[in-house]
This record gives sequence, structure tokens and C-alpha cells, in this order.
Amino acid sequence: MNMQTISIMDYIGTFAFALSGAYLAIRYELDIFGIFVCAFSTACGGGITRDVVMNVGVPRFFSSYTTIMIVIVASLLAIATKSEKWSKLMLTADAIGLAVFAIDTGVRGLDNGYNLPQLVFASVITAVGGGVIRDILLQRVPIVLRKEVYASAALAGAVVLWFIYPIMDKMVATYISLAVVFGIRMWSVYKHIDLPVVHLDTSESAQ
Repeated sequence: MNMQTISIMDYIGTFAFALSGAYLAIRYELDIFGIFVCAFSTACGGGITRDVVMNVGVPRFFSSYTTIMIVIVASLLAIATKSEKWSKLMLTADAIGLAVFAIDTGVRGLDNGYNLPQLVFASVITAVGGGVIRDILLQRVPIVLRKEVYASAALAGAVVLWFIYPIMDKMVATYISLAVVFGIRMWSVYKHIDLPVVHLDTSESAQ
């Protein structure tokens, strides 16, 4: 896949994640600085974590003025349109960011010869890393560690991409994989489908 298409995907994911991060910061009543920090963390935290762990040198975020401007614009948009009526839209934006970052990273990995474990790790850490940092800043259990179908959606999309990317048109394979991640995430949200939770048995201690 050409680099222009990959860059566009990257920018779409950055905008979507920054918008959802800024909106969540507003819901938690953070100040203006906190809103921008939350937006930057959500949009760029996963990519920075991936680049550090994969030892690819200086993370791309630090050399991309376009990315910085996209995060600023998304943050200002969230501030200007602050309202609970946008909550469903923010869920959609978060799902878009999840899908784009997972598959964008997967495509880059395949083009660079990643094996399946490398691909899955890079895709998932990029897709959820920013959200983990955001949730830690907001002092809540990261969404990826709770019962919601989140990281598993990114994982499923990455695995699908791994199998279909070499055997069909690369753009078609990319769009199918994006649809898998986005579809699983939104389906789980609107159908209230969660991963099973293991509860501690306290019956013996109560006796």
C-alpha cells in the first residue's frame, strides 16, 4: 500500500482518538491544559509506546507537525461542542481510532516483514496504548482491562489482516480488516456484549 494512503489513515485515527480523549477529559472536568494532555495522550500514546518497544528510533510523533496540529484542532472542536448529546458520536470516534490505528500499524508491519506475533503486538499496543495512558491519567481502570470488547477487537482485525493481506488486493484487505475491528467494537457497545469476568469467591471468608 502506498505511503500516502497510510498517512491519511494515520491522520484519521489521530483525529478520532484526540477528539474522544478531549471529550472524555471534559466529562471528567479537567482544565484546558488537562484536556490537551488527555487528547495528546490518547492520540499519540500508543504510537509512541509502539515505536519505543519496537526500537524504531525517535517516535514519529515528535517529528510530525501535522499530527500535533490535528490533535490541537480535534481538542478545540471538542471544547467548542461540549455536550452530552455527542456521547454516542464520541464512542464512534473512539471505535474509528481503534480500527485505524490497529490496521494502519498492521499494514506497516506486513510491508516491513513482521511475523504474526510481531504484527499482533504492534497493532494492539498502538490501538490501545493511548487509551491506557489516558485512563491512568483520569485515575480509572483502563478500558482495555475491563470487561468491554476493546483490545480483542483490535486483535481480531490484526489476525484477519495477516491472513488476507497477502492473497487479495491490498486496499480491499485493509478495508475488510478495518470493518472487522470497527464492527466488532460497535456491535459489542450497542448490544452490550462484554467479555466474561471472573469473580472472587468470598463464600468461605464470610463463614
